[in-house]
Order: sequence, then C-alpha cells, then structure tokens
Amino acid sequence: MSDFPVQTLAQVQHGMDLGWHTGAQVYGSVQGQTRVDLAVGEARPGVPMTTSTIVEWASATKPIPSVAIGLLWQRGLLDLDDPVCLHIPEFAAAGKQAVTIRHLLSHTGGLTSTITGIAPSEEMVADICAAPLADGWIPGTRNAYNSVAMWIVAELVSRVSGRPFTEFIRNEIFEPACMDDCWIGMSADTYRVHQDRIAVIPGFAPSGTEAWVTWGRPTGGGHGPIAQLGHFYEALLDGRLLSARTLEAMTAHQVSGGWDEYLQETVDRGLGFMLGSSNPAHGYGTRASARSFGHGGRTWSVTFADPSERVVVAVYWNGMGDPDTQARRLPDLLDALYDDLAVLTERTDDDAHFAC
Repeated sequence: MSDFPVQTLAQVQHGMDLGWHTGAQVYGSVQGQTRVDLAVGEARPGVPMTTSTIVEWASATKPIPSVAIGLLWQRGLLDLDDPVCLHIPEFAAAGKQAVTIRHLLSHTGGLTSTITGIAPSEEMVADICAAPLADGWIPGTRNAYNSVAMWIVAELVSRVSGRPFTEFIRNEIFEPACMDDCWIGMSADTYRVHQDRIAVIPGFAPSGTEAWVTWGRPTGGGHGPIAQLGHFYEALLDGRLLSARTLEAMTAHQVSGGWDEYLQETVDRGLGFMLGSSNPAHGYGTRASARSFGHGGRTWSVTFADPSERVVVAVYWNGMGDPDTQARRLPDLLDALYDDLAVLTERTDDDAHFAC
C-alpha cells in the first residue's frame, strides 16, 4: 500500500488537466506531525513547483496581524473593546470614534479608503484615518469583508508594541512558529536574492513582481512556502503563540450566519478568522469540524486548523479560480486530503511533536 497522498495528488492533477492551475503546494499535519507536504506542477513557466517555492498567501495573511493583536491583549497592553482612537487618536476623524478593535477584527467596522493602488503604509493609514465610515454604517451592526481594516490593525500593533509591524511579526510570530522563510513585505534586497523561488500566478499581473512582493500589506502581502503558513496554525494549537484562553476568545463566534454585504453570502467569523462553515467557496470541506478556524486567500489559498482532531491544512493553487471553479476544487481537494491524512496517520505510530 502506498504511503503517498494519492487522493490529494489525483485532485490536484484533475485541476491541472482542466486548466484550473499550473501547480500546487499542499500541506497537512495531524497532532503536530507532518503527514503531507506535496508540490506538483510549475511555479512559473518552465520552473517546477517545490515545497520550498515562495507563494503568495493573499488574504490568508490576515490571521497573522490579528494574532499579533491577541498577543498584545494577553499581555494587558490593550483591550479588544478599546476604541481604536484610544491608541490612534487621528482615527477618530470623520465620525469613527465608536469603532473598536473588535470591530476591525470581525469586519463590522465599516472602514473606507480612497486609495486603490500600491501606497506606503503611512499613506494608507492616514487615508483610512481621514475617511468616513461607509454610508449609514453603525459599527457592530453590519458585516462586510473589509480588507482596509488590517492596515489599522498593523498600525495598532506598531503603536502599542513600540516596534515596527514587520519586526514584531518576525520576532513574535514567525520565529516561534518556525516560519523562517516567510515575509509580509520583503526588502528589495531580499526579493532579488529569492526572485527565482517566487511563484507567478497565471493571469494575475502583479504576481511575483518586486513592487508587489515588497509591498508590506497586512491585508494580504504574506509570502512563503504554504507549509510554513501551516506551521502558524500548529503553533496556535500547541500554545506557542497564544494562551488557550486567548485562542478561544479569538476563535469564538463574533458573527454567526451573518450576511456579508461585500461577499454577498452568509459567514461565520471570529476575530481575524473565518470559522467552520458549509459555504463551498469559503468553507473547509465536508470533513472539517464546526470548530475549525482559518482563512482563505483570494481564490488560490486556504489554511486552517481543526482542533477537534488537531488537524492543520494549508493549500495553494498556482492559478486563480472563478467562484464556480473554487466551489468545486476547494471542497473536493480538502475532502481528499482529509482521507489521505486519515490513512497516513493510521499507518504511523510515532507520537513525536513538531519542532523547528
């Protein structure tokens, strides 16, 4: 009998045959033990995808700045229900005094921005602070996926910790979580060293470019092998990043079956996490428990932890999918991976724990 994730590979290959993607990385662990770490196809034309290829996480990045807030909360440096303007006074402009940190993390704050392209973080933060809320928005009463909120989350991390956001993330999250090959905004020098290792998503023009990869956007600028984003969730499950109490608070339902005015669908949300859901385009397949928490990135990545079985999953497809395509390939691949994880775990009797 094979010790290879045959069902997972078959699903990845099926999508490649249909032209959905040119390659993929798939990672899965159980009880802190890696069971699947797979790379297939191409990272860019003529360049094989490997498990060490650097890929773009897109919005699967969002839980990282959110967990940074969780760290500051458990250290007593802020409260989740603090008004944002308590820490960023200029944020109170244009009627935003009532917006709290909880609102930012649960996408119920209603922030707006006038900037649509690449801009420095200082410019993004200043623009969001000056802008009004969405028309008629009362914080906490409505729900709409709101990427711009993460710029304010990152600014909170910097101001409350007294350290640059990227430094805090590297020292307090990436290092303890064994994510040494990951960045939210590479330096230009680092980009030039690793340029040949960076995947390029077909049809997405900014993908892999220096301007895009070096833009340290907390909304979706994370880059690294998808397996290392899986390590982030392993570190959450085993207490290397947050206490059990803090993780429970971060993954408790803030929105349950609420209508998301941006996504135009019902969602279940915690603080910075999408929670287990039956939604085919944004859920975690039919096998993951309702306790699962994680986040997807555009239509090419999804990462989550399922604490009921201590399963961690991280998937990247090198190809964008339309909603109908994603509603097919995501649950099919995740269910296949769960089947393979069950088989591979059954055949392995070691009880060692993950370590860097």
